[in-house]
Amino acid sequence: MQHLVPVIAANLREAVRSLYGARLRTLLGLIGIMIGIASVITMISTGDIATAQLLKDFEARGTDILTIRKADSLMTAAARRRGSRIVLGDALELADTLPSVAEAAPRVQSHGGFSYRGKSVGNGAIQGVTASFASLNKLKMAEGRFVSDLDIGRYYCVVGADIATAMRRHRANAGIGDTLNISGRLFTIVGMLEPNPESYALPFQVDANDSVFVPITTANRIAPKAEIELIIAQVQARFHYSTAARDVQSYFSERVRGLVVEVTSAEQLIEQMKSQVGLMALLLGAVGSISLIVGGIGIMNIMLISVAERRREIGIRRALGASRRDIQFQFLIEAFLLTVSGGIAGLLLGVGATYGICQFTDWEFFVSPISGIAGIGVSTIVGLFFGFQPAYQAAHLDPIAALQGGE
Repeated sequence: MQHLVPVIAANLREAVRSLYGARLRTLLGLIGIMIGIASVITMISTGDIATAQLLKDFEARGTDILTIRKADSLMTAAARRRGSRIVLGDALELADTLPSVAEAAPRVQSHGGFSYRGKSVGNGAIQGVTASFASLNKLKMAEGRFVSDLDIGRYYCVVGADIATAMRRHRANAGIGDTLNISGRLFTIVGMLEPNPESYALPFQVDANDSVFVPITTANRIAPKAEIELIIAQVQARFHYSTAARDVQSYFSERVRGLVVEVTSAEQLIEQMKSQVGLMALLLGAVGSISLIVGGIGIMNIMLISVAERRREIGIRRALGASRRDIQFQFLIEAFLLTVSGGIAGLLLGVGATYGICQFTDWEFFVSPISGIAGIGVSTIVGLFFGFQPAYQAAHLDPIAALQGGE
């Protein structure tokens, strides 16, 4: 062991000298490996961060949420002709009837324009909802209150943050008690929402910022033909989501002949999302690996050129007593240094690129230590793999032919 240390140190010094002597070629090889490693780390880390962010969005709303919609594609032609649909009364009684459902919030949605004091302040969704809609979707009030289940048929509304901002451009103290014109009907504002970030991980969008919320019984007056297009339900803690889903489907099929509803749970979506993101991370890693392989081939070419240019040096070393193993070890160390240096630079570049993506998307930044260790490990393997052939070729050069400049 004590004999090996000075030998390795001497080989390392010689490797640094040789690589420094061909600076441009060394730099090009480093760039190839650096881009490959950076691509792998950036793509894998971004996939992990995206997964964590989506899971965070789900957890903020709760993983015990069900979304219920009418499934036209699964209904018979006769049921579609009859116009089988979710009835408001059935939707409101859902939580009281099924033990597996703790709370349910149906939604009727239409679109229209909003004006305040004769000035347009927006054009968006008119959402007919119940009081439960706010709690299930974590909507927070900036002023006033949300619509109540006691506001039956009343022309009350809650405005989103963007509409409230537009109103205050026309009148600074616009707020609770003012009148908003919604599609030609006058509504009294009873509440204003705080800005609500939209989550595209969910199978539905709330669009709270540019919407107005009215009692669901009032929404039927504005758009009599509008159907309940969505019910958001919360599963009781002691029940599994699959049990609640079956109960909901049976409930509506019994209430309305031929009606079929599609029930999607947050846990199902999380499982699907993990599978999809895992596949995407695998594909992204494969794309990054292609860059790494290209960089490895570049390393092999550089080392082969180095062997060709240093034939006389190899011949002299063999003539002075160096063994084939010594020559092979020398060139493997050069390939190892080249790829590990590129790997470290690629790791730093990958971390920087991941940080930049997180800043642009407002995601929480982190880099898995495993991806960093894997990046350095892979770069080392690439160096040894692609450096073996040039090192083997250098070790098996005929010393006499090398000194004479022949093949």
